[in-house]
Amino acid sequence: MKGTISDEIEVNVPANVAWELYGTLHLSRFIVQELPTLLDKVDVIEGDGSTGTVLKITFPQGTPGIPYFKERLNIVDDEKRYKQSEVIEGGYVDLGYIFYGIRFEVIEKDEKSCITKFTVSYEVEDVNLANHAFTMVEPLQTVIKSAKTYLITNSNN
Repeated sequence: MKGTISDEIEVNVPANVAWELYGTLHLSRFIVQELPTLLDKVDVIEGDGSTGTVLKITFPQGTPGIPYFKERLNIVDDEKRYKQSEVIEGGYVDLGYIFYGIRFEVIEKDEKSCITKFTVSYEVEDVNLANHAFTMVEPLQTVIKSAKTYLITNSNN
């Protein structure tokens, strides 16, 4: 079974400002610093944040389920302002997902605002895992809401 889940939020900063956070490794550092209950640390295993970069994402000790996962950035497109990653080890793969990927996009609304959007794509054989996928997007919703506050607070807009 394949599926997708997405959510988006309007942010009152220019798209290029939002992309400076979403399109770089700064997003990982932001999550670790601002949302320490979501992630303990992010290690760059390979790369510089561009296409092909591999990250090891470690959850805080005591987090139920999965202690870590590795993801590869399959696409980082600065012109179109989106990046797409895939879990390649641990995490959702260990839980039984055949595929688990996340796409972040920054869509220009006008010169002073944009929409930040995430889409989770997954493939599973077990239907119960597909039902569980909806609860696994809650942390991503927390990220885009917190990023919105951060961007507005720190923007010179």
